[in-house]
Amino acid sequence: MAIVIIETPSLTSDQKTRIGERVITALQNEGVAPGSVVVVFQPERGDMYLDGLLVQAQAPALAPAQITPAPKVTPTVPAAEPAPAFKTKARRSKPELENMKDKLMKTLQDKGSLSSFEAQVALDLKDCDWAPATLRRLFTDLEEAKLIIKNGQKRGTRYVWKGVVNAPPPPPAVKLVKAENEEG
Repeated sequence: MAIVIIETPSLTSDQKTRIGERVITALQNEGVAPGSVVVVFQPERGDMYLDGLLVQAQAPALAPAQITPAPKVTPTVPAAEPAPAFKTKARRSKPELENMKDKLMKTLQDKGSLSSFEAQVALDLKDCDWAPATLRRLFTDLEEAKLIIKNGQKRGTRYVWKGVVNAPPPPPAVKLVKAENEEG
């Protein structure tokens, strides 16, 4: 879990909401899961130093050599490869959903049929909590457009492409040739 502590003078709840959303969005863009970020607002607790200069004094200042400045934002999650932005956002835009729908249709055309889990793997969404619900909506759209047929229930549900399936070409026929041996 990433914990971000912000020490600041008093802020309104609207200001805290805007700042908190920006911090969480920035961490999500770096690959941190949305449910694993906590932003804590605390009142300032004393003197603050920035680059060795006293910024605000609330008590008698100590010598700058004795105080080491603490970072204000301290995420505790190890650095990971950044995920594409649409995977970590709370909501996807219409163009992102249309792009996902196009990829889903192409995958259905190539494979003929898919389960929801196979679609998550094919679209590289298996780590996204929002993927099952979004895929169900996309499958429903395709079903209403009469492009696919839904077979089965619950975990056994398969979505079958109604049009022509782009099957891979059959492998070339194997031609057997009799080897000539040295004796004749």
